[in-house]
Amino acid sequence: MEGVISKLVKLSETERTLKIEASSSSLIKKEEDILKRYSKKASIDGFRKGKVPLAVLKKMLGDSLRQEAIEDVCKDAYLEVIKKREIVPLTKATLNDIKEKDTKISFTASFEVMPDIEIDDKDITIEVPGVTEEDIDKSLEEMRFSHATYIPVVRLSVPGDYLVIDYDYLKKERGILRPERVTNFGFIIGKDTVPEEFNRKLINKRIGERVEMKINYSPDYQYSSVAGRSVTYRITINEIKEIRVPPFDDQFAKRLGFETLAELREDVKKTLFDRREKSMEKILPSLVLSKLVDRHSFSPPKVFVEIAYQNWKEDVEKGKVEDVDEEEIKKRAVFDARARTILHTIAEREQIAITDEEIRETLLKSLSQGEISSIFKDDNRLEYVRELMRREKALDLVVGRASLEVSSAGSELRWK
Repeated sequence: MEGVISKLVKLSETERTLKIEASSSSLIKKEEDILKRYSKKASIDGFRKGKVPLAVLKKMLGDSLRQEAIEDVCKDAYLEVIKKREIVPLTKATLNDIKEKDTKISFTASFEVMPDIEIDDKDITIEVPGVTEEDIDKSLEEMRFSHATYIPVVRLSVPGDYLVIDYDYLKKERGILRPERVTNFGFIIGKDTVPEEFNRKLINKRIGERVEMKINYSPDYQYSSVAGRSVTYRITINEIKEIRVPPFDDQFAKRLGFETLAELREDVKKTLFDRREKSMEKILPSLVLSKLVDRHSFSPPKVFVEIAYQNWKEDVEKGKVEDVDEEEIKKRAVFDARARTILHTIAEREQIAITDEEIRETLLKSLSQGEISSIFKDDNRLEYVRELMRREKALDLVVGRASLEVSSAGSELRWK
């Protein structure tokens, strides 16, 4: 295309505007092409479909023909400029300020690009809490309680008793308060499995006694259905049971298949290490990604933030994830957008490529042949899957370079 002049304006880390000026010499040819394209589909009284004279069609289209031809010239000029400048837009360009003057057409094209950032993914260390003597003691204590005898008693409840209760309260689901009734809920008074108010206010109670209590939950409470709320519980005590646990000695160890308590303790230690290894394998990628995101401060592309925001919004509305407020959704969207940007940048730096065969092998794990064929017929869907797999491969690369720093008694952790 002749006579194309451009100037690139950097508005932010990701936003760009191209000021472009192009020759209008191709306008007549563009108008002819548009007329021919329309004539194949035009249906006008008095003419057969596809046989409308171009002169008649031109008169009907009027000024809109010229305007469409100008827009086509702008699109051609824009594509030529980004190819010449080796720009890879993330979004479809918005064309504004289109003007035709003398033999020139000028306009601006606005779009987003990946930010030009350097990613430091070296020396990432993940701290792993080791298995301590306290962890072993706790596990052994749980074993004792799993072999305990629960004896029904008729007396006032005391700390250490096992209570069985029914309770009613209002549960929040998707922003709506709904009545919820829980029957035959059991717990040990004094354990941290229930709110502290339950432990305090259900002492010195009798079977059949009704208790009402109000609990003010903090906004960051682990269960979103009650977090940040003041909840009233209406409780009925069904049973009180005294717990009798076996002595913690060699005899107890023999009941579990070991000769001595020391042998049992060593087995518990090994089991805890094995569990720690398996859990680390599952969560290590997310821990490494969090470290990566925390290391780099930049504004991700707005289009990535918007996509992540809509995904989180949809998941919350459909109940796929816990109910969180608008601010938390926005926060998570920014995190996801930054993570996506970082992994894309690493994939580019490492020249990670995903072949069609790799895509097929991955999709075969969860999709049918028909669904896979449908994806391969849609370029946009296929490239979406390819880019997703590139980012996953980039994360695997960083995880493989990360190291674990085990604290306390965790020196025997064998992962990696």
